[in-house]
Amino acid sequence: MQQAASRSRRPAGETRALMLKVAVERVHAEGLLLGYENIELEDLIRVAGVPRSTVFRIWPDRAAFVADLVRALFEADPNFGTGFDPPTQSLLDEVLTANADAMRTVEGREIALREAIRVTVAHNMGAVETTAAWRVYRTMSAALASGDAVPGGENIRVQLAEIVDRYVERMAEVYRELNGVFGLRMRDGLSERDLAVAIVAVIDGMGDHQRINPARIGGSFDIALGPEGTREWHLAALAVYGVYTAFTEKVAV
Repeated sequence: MQQAASRSRRPAGETRALMLKVAVERVHAEGLLLGYENIELEDLIRVAGVPRSTVFRIWPDRAAFVADLVRALFEADPNFGTGFDPPTQSLLDEVLTANADAMRTVEGREIALREAIRVTVAHNMGAVETTAAWRVYRTMSAALASGDAVPGGENIRVQLAEIVDRYVERMAEVYRELNGVFGLRMRDGLSERDLAVAIVAVIDGMGDHQRINPARIGGSFDIALGPEGTREWHLAALAVYGVYTAFTEKVAV
């Protein structure tokens, strides 16, 4: 009786937070199925210990709940909105430190840029696959793009668009900072946001193909792109380097 009374007294904000917390934990453990079979509101209500009536006042159906859950998954990811995840940022910092003296010259900055892209993109291609939020994003966006009926599809589409826009804006800030470090600027007619969109598209596309053909996309290539000589490149890193150099130019000294 005491537990039932406790449930009934939970404010709506607390109920919402508890439901989303339980659902986020479940998606981390099981993934998010397209039919939402593992996101049963009645089951989540039981696990969260919240009043059923309050839950259905907040979310009239499961599709509405999943739309909020998609946003919660990204907000629960400590790296969302920060740009690079900590290991990627550490790799970048290591490259900049190792090349600090060389970066006083144009050629040294070019070498450092290639190395930064080479190591960070190769890491990202593996790191993204372990992130629950991005796995959900890819699953849902692929389903929406296919034209298949997705419960609550329009709500999900709006949420994904907002999430991607926030991420792109943050990455545009990152690339603006990096351009300053490497002595680059955007070519006329292009912005850092355009660069961020193009690189996100490359990483997403490569990630999709890597799951289909890991031997081909996940393999490495020994390529010499400058005076530093032959280096081992992930195919996605080569593609990102091509995009970065096409979108930027050296600042006149």
